[in-house]
Amino acid sequence: MDIATKKNGDTLYIKISGAVDESSTEKLRAELNKIAFGKPTKVVMDLSLVPTIGSSGIGKILLFYKSLESIRSQFEIKGIQDNLHRLFKSVKLDKLFPISPA
Repeated sequence: MDIATKKNGDTLYIKISGAVDESSTEKLRAELNKIAFGKPTKVVMDLSLVPTIGSSGIGKILLFYKSLESIRSQFEIKGIQDNLHRLFKSVKLDKLFPISPA
C-alpha cells in the first residue's frame, strides 16, 4: 500500500494505492494522523486504486474522519471501486461523509 498527498488551495488530496490489509493499517494510521495534525480545511481521499480493504483499514479511516470532524474539516471519498462502495454503504459510512464511485 502506498499513500500520496497533494495540496491544491484549501483541499488536501490523499491517494491510496494497493490493498489495505492488516499488515498496512499501522502505516495508514500513522500517515492519517500526520495529516490530521496539520489541520487541513478539506480532505478528499481517492481509493480508486484500492482493490480490497480490511475492517481495521475501515476503522482507521473512520477514526481519521472523527479527528477531522473535531477540527471542523470537511472529508469525502471520491473514486472508490464498486465492491468497496457497496461495503462502505453497507456499514453506513455514506451517512457520515460523501462517497462517490470511480
